Amino acid sequence: MIDTEVKVHDNFSLEFKIGFITNKNTKDVNDFKINTWLFLPNSLDINRSTYKKSDFYRDVKNNIRLITPIYSLAEILKAGRGPLPRLQKALDDLAVNPADEIRSESFVYQVKMFVCILKSALRRHVQIIKNTATDEKIALHVENYIRDIRDIALQYREMWDELTKPDITQQQREFFLYGDDFLGNITEQYTFQIMRFLEGRPVYARLKPELHRLVEDEIAHRKKRGFRLLDKDDEKHNSLVISQRNILKKLVESDLFLQIVRKKDGLLAEQFYYSIAAGIAMVFATVVSFFATLRFGNFTTDLFIILVFSYMFKDRIKDMMRYYFSSKLGKKYFDTKLKLSIRKQEIGWIKEAFDYIEENKLPEAVRNLRARSPLVEAENQFYDEKIVLYRKWVSLSREDIEKYKEYRLSGINDITRFNLMNFTQKMDNPSIPLYMSDEEKGFVTLEGNKIYSLYFIVQCISDKDEYYRKYRVLFNRNGIADVSELD
Repeated sequence: MIDTEVKVHDNFSLEFKIGFITNKNTKDVNDFKINTWLFLPNSLDINRSTYKKSDFYRDVKNNIRLITPIYSLAEILKAGRGPLPRLQKALDDLAVNPADEIRSESFVYQVKMFVCILKSALRRHVQIIKNTATDEKIALHVENYIRDIRDIALQYREMWDELTKPDITQQQREFFLYGDDFLGNITEQYTFQIMRFLEGRPVYARLKPELHRLVEDEIAHRKKRGFRLLDKDDEKHNSLVISQRNILKKLVESDLFLQIVRKKDGLLAEQFYYSIAAGIAMVFATVVSFFATLRFGNFTTDLFIILVFSYMFKDRIKDMMRYYFSSKLGKKYFDTKLKLSIRKQEIGWIKEAFDYIEENKLPEAVRNLRARSPLVEAENQFYDEKIVLYRKWVSLSREDIEKYKEYRLSGINDITRFNLMNFTQKMDNPSIPLYMSDEEKGFVTLEGNKIYSLYFIVQCISDKDEYYRKYRVLFNRNGIADVSELD
């Protein structure tokens, strides 16, 4: 199964979060294909000459990670095989022999997985609150949120007493505190999200005191631990807090990120065909040399001139054959291949390719989905849109993924950020003056925003299904104004 989500990451970047979820009912190796067509207005002057493959891959950033195991807040608190009992067991084992590297590594891993699972559970719970229609149900979800996060934080922090034993190393204690600090950060983050969502609603007055108390209690605990907190009067200090939080986030999520080895796809085939191109050119030069020698003999001016021309044509023939084979290989092979590994255990690969295509080569379904308005279609006859195709082929081994540690992992998330800064270089000014009639002054001046539209059509193919998604991005030289999914 393929799960897609598109959102704005920053002023000039889109984020495509695509989840590739392996299917237990199929063969061990699961294949997924993503084809993304990008329709670019002619006025941006984006084409093969001005925007090459190297430019595209420079604008694209991929973060590939395992999908976090799914637990609700209530399930985290349950006894059994949940993250808190696993962490407690790892801590008990560590206390028996803190010098054991395997036990120490298991403890650090369980701290990381606990806070990652908690963050994922908080995000889903907040989304449930935002999708709830009635205030009474919202209040119930918020009350459960406050109760559960307090209980989870209490159970985690009670484990600190076991880490005060003299045999426990300072590094082991510090890693537990990293988890404690991260827990406080995400509790604040998602609690503020709830407060921002509820602000202005009648139920907010009832829920605000408890939500505010939750945040204040977290701040008090973190101040007691000596963690770095925000200061509304110190901008430089706050910049350090942001940097520290980013480092902490990368640290605790590090076990979910995959090791990637990037290489060119079809490299051996490319070299083989290039050798054929060189051989064909050499055959031409050799045949010309052979017949010229028979016709003019050795060491003559005519032979010298013919050999020079044969060498010139040989070089051109080799380049033309290389170009021909490159175009043919581009249809069969991808630009790059990314090998995915978890601690040196390969779990699959991703291939990706970028190219411009002609409109007459679009699949019928994509052409129908583009569905230009009559005015845009008329313009397109003279100033045709440029169409880019970005392909991905993902192959994952379900068995190899499930071997990883103790948690059952369902697949990977491919988080791709696409920066649009290069597309803004030849845009007009974002603000233009508009004039309207006015009885008293004759006219009044307004300020209008000039917006450009990009359309993305995404085709998702897996063993279970195939579907399309269509997105529109509105942006100008000030950045992205809106991204929306269209029916």
